[in-house]
Amino acid sequence: MSGGWSRAAWLDTVSSRCWWYTPLDEAAASDAAWQEFVAGDEELQRIVEDERALGHVPDWARQVVEGPINYLPGCGHYLFPRAYVEAVDAIGAQAPPGFIHGCYTADGGRKRRMAQYLLALDAWLTGAGPEDAGRELARLDESGTDWGAACADLWSVLGEHTEMKLLLVERTLHRQRWWLKSLVWDDDARDRFCQDRYLGDTGGSGPTYGNPDFTDPWFLEHRAGRVAEVEARLAAICEHWPWFRTAIYHSWLCAPKAFRFLEVLLWSIGRGRPAKSLPSAHADQPEPVPGFLRCEDTVLDPASAGAWWHDFTVALDDWWRHRAAAGAVGEDVRRRLDARTDVKRWLVRLLARKLAVHARYAEVGKLVSIPPEPNGR
Repeated sequence: MSGGWSRAAWLDTVSSRCWWYTPLDEAAASDAAWQEFVAGDEELQRIVEDERALGHVPDWARQVVEGPINYLPGCGHYLFPRAYVEAVDAIGAQAPPGFIHGCYTADGGRKRRMAQYLLALDAWLTGAGPEDAGRELARLDESGTDWGAACADLWSVLGEHTEMKLLLVERTLHRQRWWLKSLVWDDDARDRFCQDRYLGDTGGSGPTYGNPDFTDPWFLEHRAGRVAEVEARLAAICEHWPWFRTAIYHSWLCAPKAFRFLEVLLWSIGRGRPAKSLPSAHADQPEPVPGFLRCEDTVLDPASAGAWWHDFTVALDDWWRHRAAAGAVGEDVRRRLDARTDVKRWLVRLLARKLAVHARYAEVGKLVSIPPEPNGR
């Protein structure tokens, strides 16, 4: 390619700044990653040529690359495909968004739904009956959920109190309330939920995931004093504590199957052993986990997600290749992108490549049924 193709030349481009949650991101620090994932990618070379042909990348375009394209949520997010559509909106508007709805973001409705389950767990923890929790939840909720049945099933799943169960439920409650407090939204600057509880330093540290006022909240919750006490005791009495610790830590409320994962965790607590293998924690005796929280409406339909993803990626390719839009998704993409410019064409081509790589290596590939790479990355 004209201008040379090397790791240094790649890192000098704006096109190199949008690969978070993919192995390409490692090329900034690793020549081996550059050789494996970037050097032989002919499409990336052409994208860089498109960028160089612009002469100058406008500030808004750089911000779109470094913001919404870079920070596309690795799991797809429970509001899939919102983040992907908003990346297209930013290109069409020629302006970065004011807030990125990606990792560690959740709206009030999502948080209130989780808070209802936490109230039920609080009731079980304190020895109240399922009918007591069910009545209170029915008064507070207008969704039509059969809370009486949900609580009866939850009490049956958890069973009798034991020290281990009590501590595992307490640890689960703390982690979930941490997510309620620390995940952010357009109208929630960590100042709307659990304001009467000190759960640890919600200031965060490390990366911002595209919203510069809010750094990563993942680790600081682990350092709360009571958390350390509970975890130390569980390490001593719970044979499967490494599995439970992973399941509790990896319980992101923003994940597409957050409530289904909660069912798996609670089912496992009730039985005292893992019911399902996790990517980093094995279960010796996996078993089917029935639905009992009445949360089916919170789970995305993989078939619909996969169909939309296919149409969306085709629409992006059609647009930058100057082909006519096809289907409802194609027409929607065309409308959002508005008039073609060379900058927009480069950005859409870059976004299309990011999505192909993203689906291959990130969890969103499972959501849209893209097979993983053979090396498991």
